[in-house]
This record gives sequence, C-alpha cells and structure tokens, in this order.
Amino acid sequence: MNAKRRGNRGIGAALLVVSIVAFIVYAYFILGSQYSMIIIRLTVLAAVAVLLTVLGWIGYTMLTAPRSEEGKPSG
Repeated sequence: MNAKRRGNRGIGAALLVVSIVAFIVYAYFILGSQYSMIIIRLTVLAAVAVLLTVLGWIGYTMLTAPRSEEGKPSG
C-alpha cells in the first residue's frame, strides 16, 4: 500500500511540473512571440469546443436515459 502511495505522489509531482512548464511556454507564446494572436484564437476555439462537447454529452445522456415510470422510485 505504501508503494502505491509513493507512485501516486510521483505522478502528482510530474503533473505539477508539467503544468508549470506548460504555463511558462503558454505565457511566452502569448506575451513574447509573434504568434500570440493565433495562440489566443486556438485557446478560445478549444475552450468553446470543450464546453459544447460537454453540453452535447449531457444532452445525449438525457436523450438516451431510460424513462422511469411515475410513482416508482428509480434505483
């Protein structure tokens, strides 16, 4: 059990380092390069795509969920 916990801590540390490095690279491209406008556009496009994908997923789940009969508890 202790080895599993150490593995999770290693993954957590790696995620922390990757997120910090990704932020630094992103900030450089936004603030210090000639590609800042395309980076901003791609970021907004990705954010809208994620939002609409989640919205579509919720709609699909609601559409395909089995109907529960009134008066009967589901589950």
